[in-house]
Amino acid sequence: MTLGKNIQKIRKEAHLSQESFAEMLHVSRQTISNWENSKSYPDLETIVKISDSFHISLDILLKEDLVMVKTFDSEVKSTRKYAKALTIIASAFALLVGSFVIYSCVYFHTKSKLEGNFAEQLQENDFYKNRDGYYSMNYADGVVYSVPNQSMPGLLDFTLNFHLSNLYCDMELEDTYVEIMWRDSHEFSASAITKKDNKVVGSTSGFTESDFADAKKLGEELGVSEEKMSEIIEKGNELYEDFYGKQ
Repeated sequence: MTLGKNIQKIRKEAHLSQESFAEMLHVSRQTISNWENSKSYPDLETIVKISDSFHISLDILLKEDLVMVKTFDSEVKSTRKYAKALTIIASAFALLVGSFVIYSCVYFHTKSKLEGNFAEQLQENDFYKNRDGYYSMNYADGVVYSVPNQSMPGLLDFTLNFHLSNLYCDMELEDTYVEIMWRDSHEFSASAITKKDNKVVGSTSGFTESDFADAKKLGEELGVSEEKMSEIIEKGNELYEDFYGKQ
Protein backbone atom coordinates (compact mmCIF):
# COMPACT_ATOMS: atom_id res chain seq x y z
CA MET A 1 0.00 0.00 0.00
CA THR A 2 1.34 3.41 -0.92
CA LEU A 3 1.83 6.26 1.51
CA GLY A 4 -1.12 8.05 -0.08
CA LYS A 5 -3.44 5.11 0.54
CA ASN A 6 -2.17 4.82 4.11
CA ILE A 7 -2.88 8.51 4.72
CA GLN A 8 -6.38 8.09 3.31
CA LYS A 9 -6.97 5.03 5.52
CA ILE A 10 -5.74 6.90 8.61
CA ARG A 11 -7.99 9.87 7.84
CA LYS A 12 -11.09 7.76 7.27
CA GLU A 13 -10.52 5.59 10.36
CA ALA A 14 -10.28 8.81 12.35
CA HIS A 15 -13.59 9.93 10.76
CA LEU A 16 -12.01 13.11 9.41
CA SER A 17 -12.93 14.88 6.22
CA GLN A 18 -10.17 16.07 3.90
CA GLU A 19 -10.89 19.63 5.08
CA SER A 20 -10.57 18.69 8.77
CA PHE A 21 -7.45 16.65 8.13
CA ALA A 22 -5.94 19.52 6.13
CA GLU A 23 -6.71 22.00 8.91
CA MET A 24 -5.06 19.71 11.45
CA LEU A 25 -1.86 19.57 9.39
CA HIS A 26 -1.99 23.24 8.33
CA VAL A 27 -2.23 22.50 4.61
CA SER A 28 -4.96 22.89 1.97
CA ARG A 29 -7.67 20.32 1.20
CA GLN A 30 -6.21 19.99 -2.32
CA THR A 31 -2.87 19.04 -0.80
CA ILE A 32 -4.54 16.20 1.12
CA SER A 33 -6.21 15.05 -2.09
CA ASN A 34 -2.88 15.08 -3.93
CA TRP A 35 -1.27 13.03 -1.17
CA GLU A 36 -4.02 10.44 -1.18
CA ASN A 37 -3.81 10.14 -4.97
CA SER A 38 -0.01 9.89 -4.82
CA LYS A 39 0.36 13.05 -6.93
CA SER A 40 2.68 14.51 -4.31
CA TYR A 41 4.15 13.59 -0.93
CA PRO A 42 4.16 15.33 2.44
CA ASP A 43 7.50 16.53 3.66
CA LEU A 44 9.52 14.73 6.31
CA GLU A 45 8.26 16.89 9.16
CA THR A 46 4.61 16.31 8.21
CA ILE A 47 5.11 12.54 7.90
CA VAL A 48 6.57 12.45 11.40
CA LYS A 49 3.66 14.60 12.64
CA ILE A 50 1.10 12.17 11.16
CA SER A 51 3.00 9.26 12.72
CA ASP A 52 3.01 10.91 16.15
CA SER A 53 -0.56 12.24 16.00
CA PHE A 54 -2.16 8.89 15.08
CA HIS A 55 0.33 6.65 16.92
CA ILE A 56 1.39 4.79 13.80
CA SER A 57 5.01 3.82 13.32
CA LEU A 58 6.90 5.14 10.33
CA ASP A 59 7.54 1.53 9.23
CA ILE A 60 3.80 0.91 8.84
CA LEU A 61 3.11 4.35 7.39
CA LEU A 62 5.72 3.96 4.65
CA LYS A 63 5.37 0.22 4.11
CA GLU A 64 5.51 -0.87 0.44
CA ASP A 65 5.93 2.71 -0.83
CA LEU A 66 9.47 2.29 -2.17
CA VAL A 67 9.55 5.72 -3.79
CA MET A 68 8.67 7.43 -0.53
CA VAL A 69 11.04 5.23 1.46
CA LYS A 70 13.91 6.31 -0.78
CA THR A 71 12.83 9.94 -0.54
CA PHE A 72 12.47 9.68 3.23
CA ASP A 73 15.88 8.01 3.53
CA SER A 74 17.46 10.71 1.40
CA GLU A 75 15.90 13.45 3.51
CA VAL A 76 17.06 11.79 6.73
CA LYS A 77 20.61 11.52 5.40
CA SER A 78 20.52 15.16 4.28
CA THR A 79 19.24 16.20 7.67
CA ARG A 80 21.99 14.26 9.39
CA LYS A 81 24.63 15.82 7.13
CA TYR A 82 23.19 19.24 7.80
CA ALA A 83 23.14 18.59 11.54
CA LYS A 84 26.72 17.33 11.41
CA ALA A 85 27.80 20.41 9.48
CA LEU A 86 26.06 22.67 11.99
CA THR A 87 27.75 20.81 14.84
CA ILE A 88 31.18 21.30 13.26
CA ILE A 89 30.49 24.99 12.61
CA ALA A 90 29.17 25.49 16.14
CA SER A 91 32.21 23.73 17.61
CA ALA A 92 34.59 25.83 15.53
CA PHE A 93 32.78 29.01 16.55
CA ALA A 94 32.83 28.01 20.22
CA LEU A 95 36.56 27.28 19.96
CA LEU A 96 37.16 30.65 18.31
CA VAL A 97 35.17 32.51 20.94
CA GLY A 98 36.86 30.56 23.73
CA SER A 99 40.31 31.29 22.31
CA PHE A 100 39.50 35.00 22.01
CA VAL A 101 38.25 35.11 25.60
CA ILE A 102 41.47 33.46 26.82
CA TYR A 103 43.59 35.81 24.68
CA SER A 104 41.65 38.82 26.03
CA CYS A 105 42.35 37.74 29.60
CA VAL A 106 46.06 37.31 28.83
CA TYR A 107 46.13 40.63 26.97
CA PHE A 108 44.60 42.68 29.78
CA HIS A 109 46.80 40.97 32.36
CA THR A 110 49.90 41.71 30.26
CA LYS A 111 48.76 45.29 29.60
CA SER A 112 48.31 45.91 33.30
CA LYS A 113 51.71 44.38 34.11
CA LEU A 114 53.74 46.16 31.41
CA GLU A 115 52.12 49.58 31.69
CA GLY A 116 52.21 49.36 35.48
CA ASN A 117 55.90 48.51 35.45
CA PHE A 118 56.61 51.30 32.94
CA ALA A 119 54.90 53.90 35.16
CA GLU A 120 56.73 52.53 38.21
CA GLN A 121 60.14 52.80 36.51
CA LEU A 122 59.42 56.38 35.41
CA GLN A 123 58.77 57.33 39.01
CA GLU A 124 61.65 55.37 40.56
CA ASN A 125 64.21 56.75 38.11
CA ASP A 126 62.92 60.35 38.16
CA PHE A 127 61.97 60.53 34.48
CA TYR A 128 60.05 63.62 33.35
CA LYS A 129 58.03 64.28 30.19
CA ASN A 130 59.97 66.39 27.69
CA ARG A 131 58.73 68.68 24.93
CA ASP A 132 58.84 65.86 22.34
CA GLY A 133 56.41 63.72 24.34
CA TYR A 134 59.16 61.33 25.48
CA TYR A 135 60.23 60.73 29.06
CA SER A 136 63.76 61.78 30.02
CA MET A 137 66.14 61.44 32.95
CA ASN A 138 69.13 63.69 33.60
CA TYR A 139 71.75 61.16 34.57
CA ALA A 140 74.85 63.37 34.69
CA ASP A 141 76.07 66.65 33.28
CA GLY A 142 75.31 66.49 29.54
CA VAL A 143 73.96 62.90 29.73
CA VAL A 144 70.24 62.26 29.28
CA TYR A 145 68.41 58.92 29.01
CA SER A 146 64.98 58.79 27.33
CA VAL A 147 62.17 56.33 26.61
CA PRO A 148 59.05 56.67 24.39
CA ASN A 149 55.67 57.37 25.99
CA GLN A 150 54.64 53.72 26.13
CA SER A 151 51.21 52.11 26.06
CA MET A 152 50.08 48.68 24.90
CA PRO A 153 48.71 48.34 21.35
CA GLY A 154 44.95 47.74 21.10
CA LEU A 155 43.34 44.38 21.83
CA LEU A 156 42.74 43.62 18.14
CA ASP A 157 46.39 44.32 17.22
CA PHE A 158 47.06 40.84 18.66
CA THR A 159 50.41 41.61 20.25
CA LEU A 160 51.51 41.27 23.86
CA ASN A 161 54.41 43.75 23.76
CA PHE A 162 54.96 47.45 23.28
CA HIS A 163 55.32 48.30 19.58
CA LEU A 164 58.55 50.20 20.25
CA SER A 165 60.83 48.94 23.01
CA ASN A 166 63.68 51.43 22.76
CA LEU A 167 65.90 53.31 25.17
CA TYR A 168 67.97 56.34 24.16
CA CYS A 169 70.99 58.09 25.59
CA ASP A 170 72.11 61.55 24.40
CA MET A 171 75.51 62.84 25.47
CA GLU A 172 76.62 66.41 24.83
CA LEU A 173 80.40 66.74 24.53
CA GLU A 174 82.48 69.80 23.71
CA ASP A 175 82.26 69.53 19.92
CA THR A 176 79.94 66.59 19.34
CA TYR A 177 76.70 64.90 20.32
CA VAL A 178 76.80 61.17 21.03
CA GLU A 179 73.55 59.26 20.43
CA ILE A 180 73.06 55.70 21.70
CA MET A 181 69.94 53.62 21.10
CA TRP A 182 69.05 50.27 22.68
CA ARG A 183 66.71 48.03 20.68
CA ASP A 184 67.02 45.03 22.97
CA SER A 185 68.75 44.03 26.15
CA HIS A 186 72.50 44.64 25.73
CA GLU A 187 71.97 45.42 22.03
CA PHE A 188 72.57 48.99 20.98
CA SER A 189 73.96 51.22 18.24
CA ALA A 190 75.73 54.54 18.61
CA SER A 191 77.07 57.45 16.64
CA ALA A 192 78.93 60.72 17.24
CA ILE A 193 77.79 63.82 15.31
CA THR A 194 79.54 67.19 15.13
CA LYS A 195 77.70 70.20 16.53
CA LYS A 196 79.02 72.50 13.82
CA ASP A 197 77.85 70.72 10.64
CA ASN A 198 76.00 67.56 11.82
CA LYS A 199 78.69 65.32 10.34
CA VAL A 200 78.97 61.74 11.58
CA VAL A 201 82.50 61.34 12.97
CA GLY A 202 82.02 58.05 14.80
CA SER A 203 79.68 55.06 14.43
CA THR A 204 79.23 51.47 15.58
CA SER A 205 77.73 50.45 12.22
CA GLY A 206 80.81 48.38 11.39
CA PHE A 207 81.28 46.88 14.85
CA THR A 208 81.32 43.13 15.45
CA GLU A 209 79.57 41.54 18.43
CA SER A 210 82.77 41.47 20.46
CA ASP A 211 83.47 45.15 19.68
CA PHE A 212 80.33 46.21 21.54
CA ALA A 213 81.69 44.60 24.71
CA ASP A 214 84.95 46.59 24.42
CA ALA A 215 84.39 49.88 26.28
CA LYS A 216 87.79 51.18 25.21
CA LYS A 217 87.08 50.69 21.50
CA LEU A 218 83.61 52.17 21.90
CA GLY A 219 85.05 55.20 23.67
CA GLU A 220 87.71 55.76 21.02
CA GLU A 221 85.14 55.55 18.23
CA LEU A 222 82.72 57.98 19.89
CA GLY A 223 85.22 60.32 21.55
CA VAL A 224 84.39 59.31 25.12
CA SER A 225 86.72 58.04 27.83
CA GLU A 226 86.76 54.30 28.47
CA GLU A 227 85.61 54.75 32.07
CA LYS A 228 82.70 57.01 31.16
CA MET A 229 81.72 54.82 28.20
CA SER A 230 81.62 51.75 30.43
CA GLU A 231 79.44 53.57 32.98
CA ILE A 232 77.03 54.90 30.33
CA ILE A 233 76.55 51.48 28.70
CA GLU A 234 76.13 49.73 32.05
CA LYS A 235 73.48 52.22 33.14
CA GLY A 236 71.69 51.91 29.79
CA ASN A 237 71.59 48.11 30.05
CA GLU A 238 70.22 48.42 33.58
CA LEU A 239 67.49 50.87 32.56
CA TYR A 240 66.50 48.76 29.56
CA GLU A 241 66.03 45.73 31.80
CA ASP A 242 64.04 47.82 34.28
CA PHE A 243 61.63 49.12 31.62
CA TYR A 244 61.35 46.19 29.24
CA GLY A 245 62.76 43.11 30.96
CA LYS A 246 59.26 41.88 31.89
CA GLN A 247 57.97 41.74 28.31
